[in-house]
Amino acid sequence: MGAPLTYFTAPPAWADAFELGGFRLLDVGELSTPLAAADTSGLAEAELEQVRYGRPSTVGELMFNWWD
Repeated sequence: MGAPLTYFTAPPAWADAFELGGFRLLDVGELSTPLAAADTSGLAEAELEQVRYGRPSTVGELMFNWWD
């Protein structure tokens, strides 16, 4: 297992092409949002249990890091 991601960079200019497929890349500000400030009401109980176990501090950590 690799080290957790702790920083993010802005999407490259070509990432706008994903919007044609209906996707939107999150920017650095969104990924750096403290998890306490994020709306987690859409998560299932099992997902919330994983959040309590892994204790991610930001939205980006929640989305991109896995815990043993």
